Amino acid sequence: MSSSQLRQLCLRQNLNLRKFREKVQVNLTQPPSQSSFPTKQAKAKALKKVTTVLPINKEKQTELIQQIAADLKSLTIDNKYARVQQSLSTDIKQKINDYYYRDDISYQAPGKRDTITVKENGIKQQLQKRYLLYSLRELHQLFLEENPDIKIGRSLFQDLRPSNVLYKSSTPHNTCVCLYHENIDLLLKSLKNHIHNFNSINLHSFIKLLVCDENKELCMFSHCDQCSLHFNNKIRDQMIHPTSVIKWTLWSTPQEGRAMKVDHEGLVLNCVEALASRVKYFLFHVFVKREQSKFFELIKQNVNDQSCLMQVDYSENFALVEQNEIQSVHWSRKQISLFTTYIWSQSNNYPFVIVSDDPSHDKYTVSKCLEQIFTRLKLLLPSLNKLVIFSDGSASQFKQRYLFKNLTILAKRFSIGLSWNFFASSHGKEELLLSNIQHARKNLEPLFNNVKAVPDIQKIHSMVVLDVNQIECKVHSN
Repeated sequence: MSSSQLRQLCLRQNLNLRKFREKVQVNLTQPPSQSSFPTKQAKAKALKKVTTVLPINKEKQTELIQQIAADLKSLTIDNKYARVQQSLSTDIKQKINDYYYRDDISYQAPGKRDTITVKENGIKQQLQKRYLLYSLRELHQLFLEENPDIKIGRSLFQDLRPSNVLYKSSTPHNTCVCLYHENIDLLLKSLKNHIHNFNSINLHSFIKLLVCDENKELCMFSHCDQCSLHFNNKIRDQMIHPTSVIKWTLWSTPQEGRAMKVDHEGLVLNCVEALASRVKYFLFHVFVKREQSKFFELIKQNVNDQSCLMQVDYSENFALVEQNEIQSVHWSRKQISLFTTYIWSQSNNYPFVIVSDDPSHDKYTVSKCLEQIFTRLKLLLPSLNKLVIFSDGSASQFKQRYLFKNLTILAKRFSIGLSWNFFASSHGKEELLLSNIQHARKNLEPLFNNVKAVPDIQKIHSMVVLDVNQIECKVHSN
């Protein structure tokens, strides 16, 4: 470096140092103190004399200081803005509570130990756990759509959730989810990054995307001309890269009969076609599920001692375990069958469990169980003349022509108007002997041999007995 360059460098450094000192001097300059004390030390001594005589309790200290300031009139305390919080009426809170308990919003855990202890009014009680079927965001949106006159935020809606109604994320792994919903959900998750505006897609928004009105049977049964164009316009035409290779999984039942999750790999276009092939029945399934749930809740709210509601189902067979059993018994334990029933009436609710040594869940066992239930009901509710029955759609147990035929006989025998409805369980006990089932099999065999087939019985979700050997079938109860 030459002497001239060194001299210029020194000048620049001196200039920068001067600017830095001037800047520090400005920051150190403080405004004049406005305290009435001459020095900081005098103010600190006075403050120490006051604080030493104050009580230890912080609330008492605050109260005394505010009182001294008010007495001396030397301190003006500004009134802070008080937030006005919207209060909900007791009826609305109860409506939200009942909404959480609806069977189409949450389902009840079946296990004996699936309980939670809560304290209400100082009294502990055990409640059965329930698990939400939707996320809280989806549930809040559904509630506002059903009740547009109620204004409530999601945080308050969350605070009103009952303690025994748990979030969807808490659902245990050993639960049975719907095949149609789960497969559509798996396909949507695989496609969300490959279709425009699909990032936040879920089952509820997917249904809205496909139909004009999700409450209309015409749209949900794929009979609407406008709805038929939505899948092409909003999904097929919105693919980002149709030839990209992606992976997806689907639940399927191979020839062996055991359901399993199968991995697939192919183009985005192939995945979209797999989704398209399932959309029609999925929309049909969703509409029927909603209508059957609405009808079930409607009947349950309007029961009396003349018109009652009954739900039936087979529980998992109970394996008999003995104390100090030998090792080989573990693989050949005897099982008993549990036929569970619950009846809603105005005066009381009646739970039943029929226990049988016969583990088969066939048409003969179901018919004999129903016969015993109707006999017991007639004793408990002598004025009963109409019974609405709900169950799942198991073809081997309930949704079959043999049961429909026998219901026409039972309706006349017990003088009860019967209707059977299907959708997608409980402490009373009764015994069904094996001899009773064998006797029922002998009596019902001639009747079942001459039963006509019911066309499209798997699409039927409601059956009403009109007369002996005469029934009326409907796609859904409404």
